[in-house]
Amino acid sequence: MSLPRPMDDPFPSLNQTSGADVDVAPPPKKSGKSQQPDITSEDMFPSLGASQSSARVSAPKTAAPMIQRVMHQTTVSMHLSDEQLVRLSSLLQRVQQKCRSVKIEASTMRKTGQTKFIIKGASESAVQEAKRELAIQLAERVTLTMLIPASLRAFVIGAGGKNIRSITDDTGVRIHIPPRSEEQTPATDEPGDLLLGEQIEITIEGDSFNAQDAQARIQEIVAERTSKITQRLTHIEPVFFPFLLGPEGAGITALTQTIGKGEVSVKVPAQRERAAIVVSGERSLVPLVVQAIDAQVDDMRRSFRTISFNISKRQHAFLVGESASDILAKTQCSIELPPSNEPSEAITIRGPQSQLPQALTAAIERANAVAVETIDLHAMHSDADAAHFRHLLRWLATYAPREDSVQVFLPRTDAGHIEVVSEDADAARRIAQTIEHQLRLVTPPCVRIMEVDPLTHGFIIGKKAQNLRGYEARGVDVMLPPEHSGRDDVLLVYRRGKDAEEAVNVLDDVQNAIASAAAAAADLRTVHFSVPRKFHSVIRGADGTVLNALIGEDRMLVSMGGRIPVKTVSEPLTEDSIVVRGPGEAVARVVAQIQQMAQDAEQDSIENGFVEEIQVRGSYLPHLIGRGGSNLIKLREELGVRFDVGSEESDRSKPVPVRITGRKECVAVAKERLLAQVERLADEVLQIIQVPVEMHGALIGQGGKYVLRLQDKYDVRIHFPHQGDSTTLKPNEVSIRGGRKGVAAARAELLELLEYEKENNHSQTITVSERAMPRVLGRAGATINRIRLESGALIDSVKSSNASPSKKLKLRGSREAVAAAEGMINAIIAEVESEAELIVPIPPEFHPHMIGAGGQRLHELIEKAGGPSDITTHTQMVRFPREKGNANVLVRAPHDLAHRIADVLKAEAALMANRVVYGKKVPLRMHSQMVMRGGRRHSPWQTDLSVQIFLPNWREYPTIGTPENADELQDAEPASIVKVVGPVENVLQVLDEMQSMIDASPRPRKTRAQREAMDARIDDVDR
Repeated sequence: MSLPRPMDDPFPSLNQTSGADVDVAPPPKKSGKSQQPDITSEDMFPSLGASQSSARVSAPKTAAPMIQRVMHQTTVSMHLSDEQLVRLSSLLQRVQQKCRSVKIEASTMRKTGQTKFIIKGASESAVQEAKRELAIQLAERVTLTMLIPASLRAFVIGAGGKNIRSITDDTGVRIHIPPRSEEQTPATDEPGDLLLGEQIEITIEGDSFNAQDAQARIQEIVAERTSKITQRLTHIEPVFFPFLLGPEGAGITALTQTIGKGEVSVKVPAQRERAAIVVSGERSLVPLVVQAIDAQVDDMRRSFRTISFNISKRQHAFLVGESASDILAKTQCSIELPPSNEPSEAITIRGPQSQLPQALTAAIERANAVAVETIDLHAMHSDADAAHFRHLLRWLATYAPREDSVQVFLPRTDAGHIEVVSEDADAARRIAQTIEHQLRLVTPPCVRIMEVDPLTHGFIIGKKAQNLRGYEARGVDVMLPPEHSGRDDVLLVYRRGKDAEEAVNVLDDVQNAIASAAAAAADLRTVHFSVPRKFHSVIRGADGTVLNALIGEDRMLVSMGGRIPVKTVSEPLTEDSIVVRGPGEAVARVVAQIQQMAQDAEQDSIENGFVEEIQVRGSYLPHLIGRGGSNLIKLREELGVRFDVGSEESDRSKPVPVRITGRKECVAVAKERLLAQVERLADEVLQIIQVPVEMHGALIGQGGKYVLRLQDKYDVRIHFPHQGDSTTLKPNEVSIRGGRKGVAAARAELLELLEYEKENNHSQTITVSERAMPRVLGRAGATINRIRLESGALIDSVKSSNASPSKKLKLRGSREAVAAAEGMINAIIAEVESEAELIVPIPPEFHPHMIGAGGQRLHELIEKAGGPSDITTHTQMVRFPREKGNANVLVRAPHDLAHRIADVLKAEAALMANRVVYGKKVPLRMHSQMVMRGGRRHSPWQTDLSVQIFLPNWREYPTIGTPENADELQDAEPASIVKVVGPVENVLQVLDEMQSMIDASPRPRKTRAQREAMDARIDDVDR
């Protein structure tokens, strides 16, 4: 169960726990866990210098000369649901029946929705008991989790468990604290260790009110020992990670610099990782950054949409990396690809709905902008086995032809195809033909595998690869396995032809030469001994750092626990085995050192570490440490050393001691790197350039992308002054700090960018009336986007503080682009201003007829008035009211055209007011001739006489009305009656012409079958 509202938790929960839980619960409830910490041990749980919970405020004593009863009181506030409010009186009665010595008063605030309870009693224990019972009856059961530094575990528990027992006694909750692991170190007074060290998860179970109270009390204990916190955001879906990062990390950088004020770091994992976002830094700023991230993600969940489409799997590689970053920067949409090991070809685009079409177009263009050539290995060597194809792929990985614009994708299995991809189709075809030619020459006899001891591979290569070049001159490529893999398989490939006999002879000679070179190598020795497995990590070190220091420059193979099989060892390898192979003297040295390290680890003396101390000028210290300790953290993770920095003096010119603790070899490397960085800082200079304040944003770039690029490129720090800045810079000054060459290059590039922005940052503001604004924007912003593309200017809306109906648009860009955009917008405004709006009263019953099926009749009327032929503009020119009974039709068009359209509509209405409806019996075979005379859709009856013909199978036919000559049509079949509508004189004329057409049309002769059927019906009648 989770809380109904977000927690203000400086130590949020993790989804992982380690070890068995220790249950700490109120005395009445016994924990069922078997592993319990010895809470009576003063060594495990030292005393925390915190006082016991103070007594509740008692009723004040009066000056009356009588003995007053002391009353204890406490207040509780809760948010109750509607159902709980209805049952509140019965719940209070139930609580008071159990706690008869207390009195409970309740009141609900309408504005806040909180219900306040005042509990009064004669004793503190009775008041607390009533408070717990009230929470049980009303509060929701929840489970809260929080993180605390592992080194503070003992302080949270307290000596003899008094701190944690006090919390559980007062709140009645159940608290689970994982036991201390062997690797955890005792608490220290160094804040850095608390922030960067291991953290443990505490679980609190109980009602929501008391659980939050217990959580707050634990946080108070931790806050006394820490000034920095870390939060892990596990509730954010990985699909939103690219949007939080922004192009090139600009989004997170802007967030940490603005809200985090440079004191908070945010680590966002890769999109495919189901991991947490880690926010760490100053206690007061981390919650603000977390709130900003949650608000941004909530907004994306509400507004973002997705669109999916399929595209060839081979083209997926061109929608990642820089391509995906470009699409995200230009369209604010991300590209989501299925894992490469899945057959799915579906691609999902996620982002704002208005940007999805643009992102889809960009993705398809990038994917289709490449040409793909495929090469089938099996078609060229159909009689070869799978091993041959694996050898060919291994050889091609190094010797395939290369071009900058061409990529070669080798299959992961020997059953696949080689793909050559490039945006240049000719280049792709050329490389594919070259590879195919290479492969045809390398037949199975041209490939050979030989086993060579990994430690002699250097002798095979020779000085400066001299031996390899000699083999290549004979047409043989020698492929060695990776250096530290421990593999001994050497691949020989003869690439000069299909002659099998020649290939065998050349490969025999090269193989003999390699064997001779390996035999001439130094004497190699193999030693197999055992060291308990638990000490292997000590010998290896973090990422192999210690082992690398032991081996030094010698070429050696060290295998621990049988991870790398060694063929020269006859004894079976166990998990404690260590095999060292190499030159005799070096092997003896390394074996002795490893054994000594194992002994030292067993005696626990190795944990004390080697210590070196250097003196660093105080002004260099912040740069040496890095923001948030990033530089020292990197060295600690890479070399496994610890740093202790002395207190900084007020005089920053004085040296400050920095102590390095760890293994001697790693400490020496760390010391060397720190001293080298100090030398670089001594070469640091500061330059200040003049930049107008209004140009700062253009030089910084969106999310700081320009400044960050310069800082990374030249290893400098660029500072723009801002409000509340503690620097002495003037508003129009920018400082650049770093090495002399880097500062000079960054200064030149900044000044060049400044001149460019001055030339291309011209701006102009245009006022657009409320009437013209929809036309300027267009449907879904189509018109304004077209103006942006055609002019090249940036167009933004300016927020106005007054209530003016007009809007302002700000145009930015070069002078030519701004002028072009201004001209386009003014043309639209002039067109709108020249339009006239007329209200034409048309009886509502005529509206459907004037609109016609699909708006066809309306299009005809507008074109008749001289309107444009583009029917998409007609709906904007004439608008019929949607309300029933409303006769006002709006006509909006240029002045002259609007009046002509109004006249046509009035004439049409007058014509319809005088129309009559007649019916005419017409053979079914002639119905089409009545409406399409001479192959034309509209007959002269309609265009010249304004008479309309309606056939029985038309949708409008039932709505036309009853013909005035209905009496004459009583004997006619309903399916044969055609309705004629129009002015009476013209209708009668059309009826005469229709009769003439019927008379002139020959009656079709009946077939023999039809005549026989008619005779049969006559005979039936006679009977």
